[in-house]
Amino acid sequence: MEAIALPEPLRQFKGRIADVDSHEMIPAQQWVETFGPEVRELADAWIASSVTDKVDKNSSNVPDYAGDVVEITDQVMSVKGTKAPGAVDINRRLDVMDAIGVGRQLMFPTSVGIWAVTLLTQAKYDAHMLSSITGDREGKAKQWLHCYNKWMIRQVAHSDRIRPVPPVFGETVEELMANTRPLLDAGIRAIWIPSGSLPGGKSPAHPDLDPFWSLLVEHDCVLTLHLGAEGRFLEPHKEWKNAPAFEGYRTVAEFSMDPWYLNVMHFPTQNFVQTMVLGGVFMRHPKLRVGVIEVGAYWVGPMMEQMDTWYRNLGAFGKRADALTEMPSSYVKSNIKVSVFAFEDLASYIERYRLDDVICFSTDYPHVEGGPDMINAMYQKLERFGPEVIEKFFVTNGNWLLPD
Repeated sequence: MEAIALPEPLRQFKGRIADVDSHEMIPAQQWVETFGPEVRELADAWIASSVTDKVDKNSSNVPDYAGDVVEITDQVMSVKGTKAPGAVDINRRLDVMDAIGVGRQLMFPTSVGIWAVTLLTQAKYDAHMLSSITGDREGKAKQWLHCYNKWMIRQVAHSDRIRPVPPVFGETVEELMANTRPLLDAGIRAIWIPSGSLPGGKSPAHPDLDPFWSLLVEHDCVLTLHLGAEGRFLEPHKEWKNAPAFEGYRTVAEFSMDPWYLNVMHFPTQNFVQTMVLGGVFMRHPKLRVGVIEVGAYWVGPMMEQMDTWYRNLGAFGKRADALTEMPSSYVKSNIKVSVFAFEDLASYIERYRLDDVICFSTDYPHVEGGPDMINAMYQKLERFGPEVIEKFFVTNGNWLLPD
């Protein structure tokens, strides 16, 4: 298919554009058929407790789903939700990618994967979440995650252009390693770890996790931190949200649209990234690739300034012999790429913080928050910086997270 939905100024990059955030959107009515009878309780609970896609396009509850049949046109990026082309049929997803000039794409969960991880990371703190699921909720969630990741593995065979990103969870380092190895052996090239939970029960900077980081480097597997499942980090603080000013807002697939949550949702990811940087993870593992996805980039420049400011002044407090060999901000620029929302002030990130080597393009397709015309919107914000910056944003930086 021709790049019918790609703006003319970007046609030169046709087939090379990297999309670092997309999702499958399999309707809950097909979860049992797709992932197996083991997920029936989760599917029934979700259908019973959620609104339909007629109320929320991001909902997986689609009672009248007729199949992946919507035509792919030059307005394909404006079609959202489970009924969007390629939301379910991965072969049609390749046609959608062709239509927008995308060569490769990371594909994150929406369906069983997101809810399995959410239950694993939040079930202990929120008994009201999918309350019809009783008994060993954590045990069931682990089983559902296993079923989902088996489906993710099967998607590897479709095309190297679509990189499935399965969620990985482990309460110990041993469990984390055991859950990751089969994915890597099956050809998975990127994984998602919930940023609100301690990976393997350890600080991301703890030496006990070095074998895990080494495992990812050995397989050139990208670590991603994606919006969603921040519960263990934010849950103790949610009473701050208990005020009339934050009531009455919509909740979509991955997050709440209230002002409190939107302004703190990046906290778990920032904490995870800072812990890795300041704890020397990238000094010990310089080839480790990290993608920070769908939490915006507005906090990245100030975080870099903050880390560098304190690090320059460590001498007044005593500095360890094994301290970082470079300024913290340099590790962000060498080891981390960050996706952006179309409404962000991308120009200021480049002018003030020189993040042109860090920020990268994503569609979030077919989720609503990706926006209807995100390709053109992002291009217009970067046009004045010239072809080199534009190529970094749409091609080079993203492809660093999608290596050959």
